[in-house]
Amino acid sequence: MEATKIETCQGGCENAAKWGAVVDDLVIAAPRRVVSASVIKAQASVPDDFVLVRDHNSPNDVVLRDEDQVDLAHGNVFYRLKRCEVQPANPCHDAAKLAFIVDDRAEITTRGEQNGKMLLELFGLALHTQLVRDFEGSHDHSVALDATVKFVDGPVFYSRQFESGLKITVNARVFTEHEGVESSMTGLAIATLVYPDKPSETRVVFLSDNSREVSLTETVHIKGCESFEVVRKEVTGGYEQSRIDRELSVLRSGGQQMTFVEAPVNAIVYHGLRARRGIEVTTTDVLVPIPSGYPGQMIDLAYLTNDSPLFGKVKGEAQEPRIVALGRTWRQVSYHPHNGGGAPAWNPTVHGFHTYLGELISWLSNQK
Repeated sequence: MEATKIETCQGGCENAAKWGAVVDDLVIAAPRRVVSASVIKAQASVPDDFVLVRDHNSPNDVVLRDEDQVDLAHGNVFYRLKRCEVQPANPCHDAAKLAFIVDDRAEITTRGEQNGKMLLELFGLALHTQLVRDFEGSHDHSVALDATVKFVDGPVFYSRQFESGLKITVNARVFTEHEGVESSMTGLAIATLVYPDKPSETRVVFLSDNSREVSLTETVHIKGCESFEVVRKEVTGGYEQSRIDRELSVLRSGGQQMTFVEAPVNAIVYHGLRARRGIEVTTTDVLVPIPSGYPGQMIDLAYLTNDSPLFGKVKGEAQEPRIVALGRTWRQVSYHPHNGGGAPAWNPTVHGFHTYLGELISWLSNQK
């Protein structure tokens, strides 16, 4: 059991950071950083015949007694376990999972130090969104994109939109001065907002001006709230590699290992995902194909290695399509989280390979 030194607030607790936890994927508010396990159980409606377990993504996850004082700064992700199923375990030396919480939604990582930009990307929020750390009093703190954010200082945040003098809409996405909008912009500068890699290979349509085409060298005077459409001149059905790279970097910064596969199909392999069935815990790799029209086309399906013991246990039927990649044979499972599988409807401005990890974790943890 962990030994915790409980510190009291100095100068009044009204300015203490708010704390929260995740129990069986449920986000709950905590009254303070250090609380008893019984308080967490009560807030998560965990029955008395279950114990609370701190999730370290390890076979030696820490089992907590109801009377234990739990410092959430050491890890705030938990799950329940039947008391009668608790087995003696070795000391746990793995890092505990950490749940940052924004607008009452949690994203889990093992990296305790982020910055404002990394958190916005972790939650799929636009970079012109203002991130605010939530305190008990009225002195909430705004977080700059390059500001260091430490989990131990409090994991609870909320978002709000920056007040910006200039704001335009490009391909149904709002851009502000924080993302490069200026009072005078060329067609090329407007195209760069949505296609930073190859803006010169696009056409720009000024929707607010009778849908006229704007040349890439023409200067448009921005007053605010103009709407544009940027169209790629060549469409080959390919996906946006730069976007995938950004999403994978978000997960890698949190310690998740992944491999990009180019042949025989373009795919992402998530390594070492934990699969839990009762007290039985194992890890598995999961291959997920990259849709040819990504991100407009939603991510779907999952592949397990051909000899995986999880077939018949995870939800979804094994299918015949098989892929040979990384020296192994992978078999498809009919898992469709964004198409009737319980996840929100696919939204390319929010969802991606960084959020699909959460769907895979949920799938592997809810076995038949």
